[in-house]
Formats: sequence, structure tokens, C-alpha cells
Amino acid sequence: MKSIISGFQNKFLPALAKFGNLKYMVVLRDGMIITIPFTIFGSIFMIVANLPFTWWADFIKPISGYLNAAVTVTFGILALIVAMGISYQSAKANKLDTMTGTVIPTVAFLLAMLNNKLTIDPADLGSGGIFTAIVICIITSEIIRFCVARNWTIELPDSVPPAVAKSFSSLIPGSIALFLVWLVRVVLHVNINSVIQLIFSPLVVGLDSIWGIELAIFLVVALWVVGVHGTNVIGSIYTPVFLSFLTANINAVAKGHAPVHIAADGFLNFGLTIGGTGAILGLVLCMFTAKSKRYKAMRNLGFMPSVFNISEPIMFGLPVVLNPTLMVPFIVTPMVLEFITYYLMKFGVIGMIVAQVPWTTPTVISGFLMTGGDWRAAVWQLIELIIAVAAYYPFFKVLDRQELKVEEAEEAEKENMVPDDSMNTDTSVKGA
Repeated sequence: MKSIISGFQNKFLPALAKFGNLKYMVVLRDGMIITIPFTIFGSIFMIVANLPFTWWADFIKPISGYLNAAVTVTFGILALIVAMGISYQSAKANKLDTMTGTVIPTVAFLLAMLNNKLTIDPADLGSGGIFTAIVICIITSEIIRFCVARNWTIELPDSVPPAVAKSFSSLIPGSIALFLVWLVRVVLHVNINSVIQLIFSPLVVGLDSIWGIELAIFLVVALWVVGVHGTNVIGSIYTPVFLSFLTANINAVAKGHAPVHIAADGFLNFGLTIGGTGAILGLVLCMFTAKSKRYKAMRNLGFMPSVFNISEPIMFGLPVVLNPTLMVPFIVTPMVLEFITYYLMKFGVIGMIVAQVPWTTPTVISGFLMTGGDWRAAVWQLIELIIAVAAYYPFFKVLDRQELKVEEAEEAEKENMVPDDSMNTDTSVKGA
């Protein structure tokens, strides 16, 4: 068993960490960030328009269309926003001019999204086009990089204004990239979006199931155990999927239907990220029972960051990383909490995710807002926090007792080193 764990830590996890640092994994992670202000803006209108109170629904009904307009715009063009974010980050990664490196792949994405009538249907620019935006923009950026590296560009004299020179230098690479997309979509009649959706369907189906979610959570916390930022590595893979689920839920609610996906973006706030990765707020609250000076100091340092879901001070200060005593509760607790949450949502005990909130939103408040004002979700997050405290407590007490013994031994050693005054009498001979 020990050799299996050692092999997992020494081979599999470092390979995952290296995978997470690949160029386009970083591009994917950073490129998706651009969606956050838009989804939060749309979510605010979604929450206001759909608070679960009959009197509020009657009051807001005359202007519900106005409120849903903001939701439709932000989530209705989410794939286009993703295309711009991925294109920009790809241009930076490939050391291309960011202006043309953003515009050309975005236009290529729109070209790929033409319907069978060779027109752009705005309905296709929502969650259904996110994977197409990612793939097409990355491929287009690579084509441009390929052309620029071989100097397939038009060079103008230095006297030409820089803006004009950059436009002409991108003419050949951009034309080649757009021509290839046009050839596939328009001439060959290949529905690029449908093909890409088919390719990614196993990932989508897997992450829409409890076992796919549990696997993702396990990999995140297992990477953290060995000091790798698991959220950055695995999050690059599941974020586009969960974001598309959130968009589908919001669009359904805006049309008066029930949400359809449990694992929408924000679902991991119900267990995994309570106070930070690993439900770490539960561990921090255990430190209020600490007797050792070290853990009292760590409690003071880590409590406020953990309230706002920032776990790094505890991860590396306590530490949780490479700490065999905390490994079991750190991995098992979020997996159990998310498992229970999945079925509570599945059977309608608490509401599904229909809004996005800033990731620093404290536990209990986030549950209430993400579910569109479901007080039961807030209560469940509070119960989860209590469970997390109970799960971490016996393991933390082991650490605290060990540290207290060390501190007491150090104090005793200091006391033994205090010099004896009787041995310090002045024996020097005074002069006559």
C-alpha cells in the first residue's frame, strides 16, 4: 500500500502538475477569467428577477423582461466572450501582436459558427459554442504563429505608422487562417461546432455525473497534498464544462423552466471550497481549541482569509501540504460533502446553481445567492461547515498535542540553560 501511495505521489501527480503548466492549459485557465465579470453581472439580474417569494414575483413581473435582458446578453454571448479571452491569451503566449492576435481568431470562431443557412444565429453563441471557441481560437493562433515564424508577412518601411504596419503584417497569416476555416465550414459543409461538441461529449457527460465530479475533486485535493495548486491544474479542464452547465441553467430559468444541471459552475462551493480548497475553514475553526502557541498564531493568521475562501496561508503555513496527519480529512471531507450535495440537489431538497458569485463570497451567503435565494442551501452550507469541523477535529488535536509537547520541551530546555548566579561571583584581585 505504501509503495502505491509513493508511486502515485512521485510519478502520477508530478505528471499532472507538468500537464497543468503546458502552454495552452495556462491559456485556457487565464482565458476563461474574462467571463467572470460578465457572468456575475448577469447573475445579479438573475437573482433579482427570480427570488423565490410569490409577493416578489408579482411585484417584479412588470419589469421582468428588462431584468432578463441583461441575463440574455451576458450569458447569450458567453462563447464569443470566451473566444476573445482565449485569443488574447494565445496571442500573448505565442508573442504575437495582441490586437490582431485577438481579432483574427475571434472572427475565425464566428466563421466556424455559421449555421446551415450560412448566417450567424445569436442563439449559438451561448454555452453551446464554448468548446468551439476554445478549439478554433487556439488553432487559429497556432496558424498565425506558424506563418509569422516563417516570415510569411508583409513588411512595410519604418516610415509607415506602426498601426498600419501591424495590420499589413497580419494580412497573410490572418487570410490563411480565415481561408482554412471558410474552406471547412462553407465549401466542405462541415458543421464545425457539431463535430467539436461530439468530440468533447464524453468529458461533458462525465462531469455531469457524480463519479466524474468526485474524480475531479479527488485530483484537485490530491495535487494540493503534494504542494501543487490542484485547482489551477484540474480547474482548467472542468471550468469550461461547469460554466456551460451554469449558462444552460440560467437560460432555462430565464424562460421559466427548471435548471437542468447539478454540477454547474459554483457547485464546488458546496464542500470543496468552503473556506478554500479542502473545506479548510473547518480546520481553521478547530484551531480555536488549540493549546499550542503555534496553532493559536496560525488561527489568527488564517481565519479571515479562510472566511473569504483564501486557503494558501493555512495550506503552506500550518502546513496542510505534505502533512500525512491531515491527508485523510483533507481528501475525504470535500468528497463526502459534495457527494451528499449532489443528491440533495438531485432530489430537490436544495436548489440547483442558477447564478454565479465572486469566489471570495463567504460560505452560507454564497449558497443562498448561487441557488437564487434558496435558504435551504444556506442552511446546508452551515451544516457542511459543522461536519468539516467534526471531521478535522481529531486529526488537528493530534497535531496540537504533538506541537504542545515540543513547545513544553523547548521551554524546559530554556529554563535549564539559565546560568546559576552563585557561579558568577567576582573573584578578581583588586589593586592596592
